[in-house]
Amino acid sequence: MKILLKYGLYLCLLILWTQSANAQTPIKLQSAIDVALKNNLSIKNEKLKADYQKSLISTAKMLPSANISGEFGQINSIYADTRFGMGQSFSFPKVYESQKNLYNEHWKSSELNVKMTEQILKKQVTQTFYQLLYLQQKSQLLQYADSLYAAFYNRAELRLAKGESNVLEKVTAENQLGQIRVQLAQLKQDLEVQQLHFQFLLNSTTPFVPLESSFKMSVNYKADIESLKEHPTIKFLSQQQQIADAVIDVEKKKLMPTISLNYNNGSIRGTGADNKVYGGFYRFQTIQVGVGIPIFTVAQKAKINSEKVNKLIAESSYSVGLQSLNFDYRSAMIQYKKFQKTVEYFEKTALNNSTLIGTTAQQQLVNGSINYLEWVTLINQATAIRNEYIEAVKSLNESTILINYLVNY
Repeated sequence: MKILLKYGLYLCLLILWTQSANAQTPIKLQSAIDVALKNNLSIKNEKLKADYQKSLISTAKMLPSANISGEFGQINSIYADTRFGMGQSFSFPKVYESQKNLYNEHWKSSELNVKMTEQILKKQVTQTFYQLLYLQQKSQLLQYADSLYAAFYNRAELRLAKGESNVLEKVTAENQLGQIRVQLAQLKQDLEVQQLHFQFLLNSTTPFVPLESSFKMSVNYKADIESLKEHPTIKFLSQQQQIADAVIDVEKKKLMPTISLNYNNGSIRGTGADNKVYGGFYRFQTIQVGVGIPIFTVAQKAKINSEKVNKLIAESSYSVGLQSLNFDYRSAMIQYKKFQKTVEYFEKTALNNSTLIGTTAQQQLVNGSINYLEWVTLINQATAIRNEYIEAVKSLNESTILINYLVNY
């Protein structure tokens, strides 16, 4: 009867938890990632930046404003004449080509930054997804323990009332039950925080909950230094070198001459060189072509040299980034293999022992082979084994998430 009461209470708690979960919307990991990539505000912001950089490409051939001038007065003689002029300066075509190339490289960098942000978002969604699964596992374990100790506490109260035990048994049961319920209350708050974070990443008001058949993730082993070069972060750092080259080219092109073209239209009142008399209505036209040659180039050459140093910085950042990614991958693989062995031990041996300890302790308590305090020790041991397994899987998942972040894109 006591065993039926224990499992009945556990079943009720499980049903209540399930009903609470059913009020939420289950979602698989890939679907959650797809929703996040579509809705996340950070991604939208980076895409807007990329669109902005793309729109700048068409401004590469922007010319300076044309200069329009007008004159009235004694320009040619004692008579008052008028003259109107319009001038325009522009650079050689190669200058505009280099500017266009620079804007294009900046646009490519923005596109790569979108990819990099998406990769980080995938990692964050996966981390939160499995953190929610982890908390659910912990919740189920604590709810099961709560059902056991609630029944234990009720029996201890009854035994104390009948004089079959001392107060120590009741206090022990009360302390155990209180600790579990404090943990459950804290766990509930942790679940709410992670749920909010999940909704934030997906930019959705829908209370999504993870839908996954296994709490344990799978990992991609295939990666080397060459494949890591394809990571969005490394591609972004590589693109900074292309930008540095483009900037150097633009600064060099600034040493090229500029061309100016001016058109003038004016009047000459009086006798002209051809011995004809002209009034103010007759207009004379001239066209002036000029070439602007840079003479003081020391500052511009210093600018070019500074941009060459900036390119060295970009090359160094790329090397540091690639080395860092390679270190992270190798470290994550070592951690993964360590926790994989731990999880395998639990799945092959420790979990079975936990089940055996729990069922045997329950049987021996019913048969009177052990007392209640001994039963508490054994149940705590069985619960601790399952808790350690959940923690081991969590650590394994963290290594797996990092590995997948580094090699799957």
